[in-house]
Amino acid sequence: MERYYEKQLSESYNGELNRLFEEWKKSYPTDTDAENRFCQDGLIIKYREGYDVNMKWKESQRKIMFLLKDCPDEWTYDTRRLLTGYEDKEDSMIQAQNTRNLKSPRKGGRGDTGFFRNIATILHGLYNMTEENKGKELIDEALDHDKSCSTFNEVPFAYVECKKLAGSTYCGADSLNAAMRKDKEFIAKEIDILKPNMIVCCDNNGNIFDNIVNYYFLGTIPDEDFRWDYEYELEDGTKCGFRCKLYYYKEKGMLLFNSYHPTSLGKAKWKIYEKVFSPLRQFFSRYGTFDIVSDTDVK
Repeated sequence: MERYYEKQLSESYNGELNRLFEEWKKSYPTDTDAENRFCQDGLIIKYREGYDVNMKWKESQRKIMFLLKDCPDEWTYDTRRLLTGYEDKEDSMIQAQNTRNLKSPRKGGRGDTGFFRNIATILHGLYNMTEENKGKELIDEALDHDKSCSTFNEVPFAYVECKKLAGSTYCGADSLNAAMRKDKEFIAKEIDILKPNMIVCCDNNGNIFDNIVNYYFLGTIPDEDFRWDYEYELEDGTKCGFRCKLYYYKEKGMLLFNSYHPTSLGKAKWKIYEKVFSPLRQFFSRYGTFDIVSDTDVK
């Protein structure tokens, strides 16, 4: 299937990203070793023969992009191969199988932080929520391993690193902000190529969200009818110690979510998905349908 994977990486959206990445790498000083540290990303290809992720993305009403910090492995990697690995590299095949099953990519699934399980949960909810289906039944589905795993392996989505040069286990705010400031024009080009209509900024401190607002949306904050920014409360009024934030950029046809980082370390799992699901429920309560987003003619 390797030839089929390469075809999906070289054509359409992913192919256009490849040309952008070559230009992007050349923008770094030679002492950064960008050739060996630059991480390519975009539309995740699936471990399925006959599945064309570029076509599936084009046809999908909901085009969901996850914006992450950086690759923690220190060396270059194409995140679009997360689910497939490379046939001539046994370790990568084991990592890909673990990822497809929502486990840690490490051999045996050791050290699992819930990263991919939480991405799958959020993906399932964002892809399936409607005004009629936004309560307990949807949550139960999203938390069901088999159902969220199926969504993760079937639904097209974009996985994008904001800091393209691979780092180590920790990516601090200063490093992330500096990278996004330097690369703001390239990040904007990547978003414009993929044309997502749901962008999930995965960062506990909200730096990715703020940088996308400042650099991609040029500091524009939507009017009150097009934004949700509030402290999350239970039905009895109990405050839960986190805020929800969703901006609807009508002209762009995009919903911008401020999300936690997907790892479960240091936070309850329900807070990770509710930080995203809660404001989307509010969106549906106000507008009733996703059609107003997906029907936007983005230039």
